Amino acid sequence: MTAKELLATCFALFAALLAWPLLSIPNRLVLVRGIPALVLYLFVVWVAIVAVLMWASYRSRHEDAA
Repeated sequence: MTAKELLATCFALFAALLAWPLLSIPNRLVLVRGIPALVLYLFVVWVAIVAVLMWASYRSRHEDAA
């Protein structure tokens, strides 16, 4: 999978994770260790976005060098 294909796939996945149908699942009056479920969900998705994009950047740099 090339870097462009990987980034396009990541964009589609993260767009789906931040779309209304999936955001309605954690949007409840539930606390997880004192944190609202929606806030925790958004934070976890944000961390995943950052981690995957860092990994994709690292991978594309090393593919270019080889």
